[in-house]
Amino acid sequence: MFSAAWALALTLGFQTAPAPKPPTPTQFTDDRPFARVFQNLAKDVQAFPNRDSLLILAAGSGGALAFHPLDDNVADWVTQQGPSSYSKVGKVLGSGWVHGIGAATAYGVGRWTGNARTMHVGSDLIRAQVFTGLVTQGIKYSVGRTRPNGGSHSFPSGHSSAAFATAGIVDAHFGWKAGIPAYAMSSWIAWSRVRDQAHYLSDIIWGSALGLSVSRAVIAGHHSNTWTVVPTATRTSVAFYVIRK
Repeated sequence: MFSAAWALALTLGFQTAPAPKPPTPTQFTDDRPFARVFQNLAKDVQAFPNRDSLLILAAGSGGALAFHPLDDNVADWVTQQGPSSYSKVGKVLGSGWVHGIGAATAYGVGRWTGNARTMHVGSDLIRAQVFTGLVTQGIKYSVGRTRPNGGSHSFPSGHSSAAFATAGIVDAHFGWKAGIPAYAMSSWIAWSRVRDQAHYLSDIIWGSALGLSVSRAVIAGHHSNTWTVVPTATRTSVAFYVIRK
């Protein structure tokens, strides 16, 4: 069931592609993520309605809607399995605070060592977490969905959106060899939230799509890689594959 959900919503099919082009010095002019937080956020919001971001979000929305009827069944199955030890690890690793601190650390190391590339990656990670966190929390409080464990603000999953925002930036800057492990870890973090009875299946599917689509807005124009959402018929449903060219 878990694999079927990800095949529908966010299965990442990678084709062999050249490494991203190294950023030019002019691309580092806005690498002041703390001093220019509002300016950068405005730029990222303006960049969000691009084809890649909207297609990814559409695929995630389709997956969330398709699997929404199974939310209660999956939650009941999780309850029957009893407590899980690994879900506690996922709760920590997917925290927005952890991703935010990691992003700030990367940026700080870049500034301290004078490495413009590292500083640029850290800046993009910070921008992605700020944008993702604001949108995620805004939707959480607007929707007000009750969690499987009785808590509040279930939709969308903030751990999933934060993890996939980071994974999208990592993939954009370092290519698929770094992207595949990043997406795999993010998928595991997202599932751990379901396993911990903190989220429904549709929460993590849409949250993951949100984080990934935000990352595409943040890195828009940094490199030439593009994404295509391809609907593929299966025996029981239609799977949406997000293909990077």
